[in-house]
Amino acid sequence: MAKRTMAEILSEASAADGPSFVDDTQIAHSSVDPCGLRQTNFDLMNLVADGLNNVARHVRPFSFVSWAWRRALRLAKAEGRPDTDATVLEDFVARCEVIFAWSVFISATQTDLPGRQAMGQLLGAQKIDFYGATWKAFREGRADSTSLSAAVNYGPGLKALGWLARNDVNAKVLVPQTDANAALDAFEARIADRLSHPAFSSFGPVTVTREEALAWAQAWMPDELTEQERRHAARTLTGDLATATRAEGIKLLLHAAARPELASTGAVRSALAGEDPSFEVPEGLKTAAARWRRLQYRQLFRYSVESLLAWTLDRLAQADGPLGTSALVSAFLAEAAIDGVGPASDWLDGTNPATPPSSATMAIADALRSQSRQGLATAIAQALALCIAHTPEDPETFDREDRLPLRRAGREANARRQGEARELIRHAIETWAIAQHVYWAVGRGLQDARGGGKTILRLKLVMEEGGWTALPGRSRLSPSPTPDRIETAISLATECGLLPEGAAA
Repeated sequence: MAKRTMAEILSEASAADGPSFVDDTQIAHSSVDPCGLRQTNFDLMNLVADGLNNVARHVRPFSFVSWAWRRALRLAKAEGRPDTDATVLEDFVARCEVIFAWSVFISATQTDLPGRQAMGQLLGAQKIDFYGATWKAFREGRADSTSLSAAVNYGPGLKALGWLARNDVNAKVLVPQTDANAALDAFEARIADRLSHPAFSSFGPVTVTREEALAWAQAWMPDELTEQERRHAARTLTGDLATATRAEGIKLLLHAAARPELASTGAVRSALAGEDPSFEVPEGLKTAAARWRRLQYRQLFRYSVESLLAWTLDRLAQADGPLGTSALVSAFLAEAAIDGVGPASDWLDGTNPATPPSSATMAIADALRSQSRQGLATAIAQALALCIAHTPEDPETFDREDRLPLRRAGREANARRQGEARELIRHAIETWAIAQHVYWAVGRGLQDARGGGKTILRLKLVMEEGGWTALPGRSRLSPSPTPDRIETAISLATECGLLPEGAAA
C-alpha cells in the first residue's frame, strides 16, 4: 500500500464526521548489523579479496551479463538508437537475464544462481511474455534484489573484475571492457543458434516458450565455460587485470587451498588466520597474510560483541522487570566464572593468545545454537580476551570510531587492565554492546524516516526508570559469523583453472 501524504491525512481528518477504525500498524523488525560493526569487516575483506562477494561464485553469469550489454549496444547501433538510452537497453539486458536464469532453473534442480525463489511463479510457466504491466512490475521488483546485475549479486564484480565499465554519458549504461571481448566472442559462438530469435535480436515485446528455454539451456550452463572465459576470469583474479591487493590476497588463499591436507574452506581459513604452524607464507605475500589474520580477529570481535548484545537481551527478556547494568554485569561474571573484584588482567591474560580464532568462533556458535544458550557468557569472555590480545598496532585508513575498531576496543580494555574485572565487563556491556546498538539503531531509523524509507524497528532495548528493558515484538537475536569470500574465491579459481577440481571443497 502506498504511503499517504500529510495533505491526504489532513483532508481525510477534516472530512470525517466521527471516529473510525484504522489499519494495524505494520512494523518490520531487523537484526541485521545491530551494532554497526560489519562495514569494517567488509573494508578489511577488500584488502585481500576486493571485487568479490559471497554470492557471485560462477564465471558464466559475468560473461553472460557482459555479453547481453554488448548485444544490446550493437542492436541499438544497428537500429540507429542512441547508445545511452538506458530504459531500452536495461529492458533488453533484464530480459536476457530472466531467460538465462529461467532456463537454468528449469533444467537443473541444483544450482546456486541467485533469484530462484523470486522466479518461483515462473518455473512452471509454459511461456513468458516480456511486455506489458506484469513484465514491467516483475523486472522492476527484481532489479535491485534478485537479478544477476543487482548490487547484492554479480553487479559489483561485473565492474570490479574487469568485465564491464560505466558509459561516460549515462552511468546506468554499461559497456564491455575491451579485455573481455575475446571471452564474449567465444561465449557468443556457443549460442549462435539462437541469436536470430527476437529475444536476442530486437527490442520491444517478445515471448519465449518453455521449450525454447529448455533447448537453449545446455550451451550456457554455468559449468560449460569456454577456455577464453576461463582465461579472462583468471586474469581478473590474480593476473594482470587484478588489483595488487586482490592478486596478493587470492594468491595466498590459493597457495593454502592447493595443499591436499587443507581439504576444506575451514582449514584454508585457519591457515590464513595463522593457526596452522605448518603453513608457510611465500615471500612477497607477507602483507597479504597479515591482512588475512587481521580480518579473522576482526570477524571474531564483531561476532563476540553482537553475541554479547544477544546475551544481554536474553537476560532482559527473562527478567520480571527492568535490569540495571550492575545486575547484568553480576550475571555475566557469574556465568563466565570471572572474579569481578580481581584485576581485569587476570581475565584478559587467562586466555591463551595462541587459541585459534576459529575455535573461539565455534564455541560461541555452539552456545547460540542451544535453546538455553548455556556457556555463551564463557565463550564470549574468552573470545573478547583473545581479540584484545591481538589488537592491531596501526589503524586502517577506513577505521571509524563509531564502528568500534578493534584497535579502539583494545586501547579501552588495556586502560582498564589493572582495575576490577567488573568495571571492564561493565564497559563491554554498556559501551561495546548496548551503546553501539542504540547509536546505530536510532541513527538508521532517523535516516529511514528522513528519506521516506522502510519502517523498520531496529532498536531492541530501552532504558526505563529501573534499568534496561527489552522491547516487545522483537525476535531472538541470533548472530552468525560474516562470510569472508573464501568459498567464492575458491569456486571462481576452480572454474577458471587456478585450482584443481575438488580443492578445499
